[in-house]
Amino acid sequence: MIYSEKQFSPAPAPTLHLGYFISPPGGAPRPREITENELFFEIITRGCVYAPEGETLCGPGQVFAHPPGTHTVYRSPGDKHYECLTATFLFATKPEAAQWPRGFQWRDTDEAVRFCREMLFAYHHTSVDRHLLGNLIWAQLHFRMDQDRRQSEREQIPPRVSAVLARIDREFMQDLRIADLAEGVGMSASHLQARFREAVGMSPHQYLIQQRMRAARHRLVTTSDPIKQIADEVGYPNTEHFCRAFKKHSGHTAASFRRRYRVYDT
Repeated sequence: MIYSEKQFSPAPAPTLHLGYFISPPGGAPRPREITENELFFEIITRGCVYAPEGETLCGPGQVFAHPPGTHTVYRSPGDKHYECLTATFLFATKPEAAQWPRGFQWRDTDEAVRFCREMLFAYHHTSVDRHLLGNLIWAQLHFRMDQDRRQSEREQIPPRVSAVLARIDREFMQDLRIADLAEGVGMSASHLQARFREAVGMSPHQYLIQQRMRAARHRLVTTSDPIKQIADEVGYPNTEHFCRAFKKHSGHTAASFRRRYRVYDT
């Protein structure tokens, strides 16, 4: 199933050490062993390096999390090299590392490299509080890990179900019927219903409503458009039907939701 939620610990308050490593051709001479109170991260920004276990070659945007007792990456193929941001979190006691996979991909590579540069500059060239900086890096890594998990789960969905998901994401404001969605991918409606629920954890109709409600919430908070207009633009020509659906899914009326999350009401 996709979209399952995991509970992560809040941002820690360890000591942060931030550095940058440029390997020689062929990689580092040897790996570094992580000590008992460390949680060590490497974000690859340039070049390529083999993952800690196996022969998977990883490039920019790859994040490695190294708990105590493990070793850093260090091998590059041939005359290649790698560069990485290193973030060491030092804890008073042995850190809880089970929530971190050994490696995950920061999907937007350019953004990953830019973030590393900004953090290095903030750490070494400004007077920013390093505890705050550590919390920012910790939260950002959690966020990117969750993004990668969700994207990976979606990539594992059967192609025809994935095509239906993409169509709903693209056309949720239209009058989408199960029969039409099924015909578009060469399946019967009942077969699509079963395969979709198996892969996504909800029916196509439930997913359609979810996407419409997400779009409506965003429009209510970020625009001053009339509710009738928003209802029509997210797929509800009948405003009364929209208001009932919105109340059911959010626990608020559209008007009260807007008031709740708009600081300044225009």
